[in-house]
Amino acid sequence: MKKDPDNKSTGSVKKVLLIILRIVISAGLLAVLIVLNIKNLSSIPTIFKSINIGLALAGIFFYLLGILLEAPRWRVLLSANKVIIPFSYLLNLTLIGFFFSTLLPTSVGGDAYRAFDIRKTFKVPHQKNIIAIYLGRFFGIVTGVLWVTFSFLTGMYRHLNKPLLIGTLIMFPIVLLLIVITFFPKKFRIDSLFGRIKFLRKFENKISEFVEMLHGFKSKKKEIFISIFLSLLANLSTFASFYLIGMSLKIKLSFLSYIFIVPVMWSASNLPITLGGFGVRENTLVWLLKSFNVSAADALTFSLIVLLTNILIAILGGIIYFLRNISIRKAKIKNTDEA
Repeated sequence: MKKDPDNKSTGSVKKVLLIILRIVISAGLLAVLIVLNIKNLSSIPTIFKSINIGLALAGIFFYLLGILLEAPRWRVLLSANKVIIPFSYLLNLTLIGFFFSTLLPTSVGGDAYRAFDIRKTFKVPHQKNIIAIYLGRFFGIVTGVLWVTFSFLTGMYRHLNKPLLIGTLIMFPIVLLLIVITFFPKKFRIDSLFGRIKFLRKFENKISEFVEMLHGFKSKKKEIFISIFLSLLANLSTFASFYLIGMSLKIKLSFLSYIFIVPVMWSASNLPITLGGFGVRENTLVWLLKSFNVSAADALTFSLIVLLTNILIAILGGIIYFLRNISIRKAKIKNTDEA
């Protein structure tokens, strides 16, 4: 059956409009952040002059390390299904994926690009690819919730205002449901649900394969344990990053405070309403830091450092992406000349 060109055109227009909307929302939220803190802008140059450069750079390093730890976790999850990819390749692809997710105004996210690239380059079956990426994200969510729970048990909730406390508590049952569905997919008969809904029916077979593979993963206890350990390590690296950045700005918050702040900030910035979490992440971070009695000027400066760190790491991923494409083109030209 031929696809209706009008429907295809309409779909493309909708994607473009959605991208534009996300960019506008990001720009709007960043503008709101500046407007709400307009009185504190004059203090930022003074704060930057007194910043401890060594601690700030150490913070940026640990932020990068937290992102790069995605690569060994991804390799473990792929190897569980007998898919072996060179570690250096996965490391580069992790940074390229970050570039796609953070800076590019396209409908192709970093995870989608990573899945496409691995399938194209190494002929990895789509389901094995998707399950590894999904479980990587899933274990990241699980460990994030564990850290928030730990911080709650140590009394971090006392720093929160009522709306933030309620929002955080609402998040727990939603994540718990996701955990249960992931570990017991057949109990929820998700594949049958897709078969009953007309516009989802075309995905029924693929979902059935996904559920079977997800169900089979329960027996791979070693890989699950290593993946959770690497997720915890990545979380700790990011907490250390925020703690060091805070120290560089002479913000006197405990390491434990960031164990609460960072996962809540992650949850907000992962909402698919902005480009790369821009705007949402910065506003949420400022709000959370203020809840811990950090001055507005310091909180704004902190959020700008995190913003710049994300942009710099994304640019690094972009450089790797473009250099790799140049290398591939040269190899193709060489092969053509030799032929």
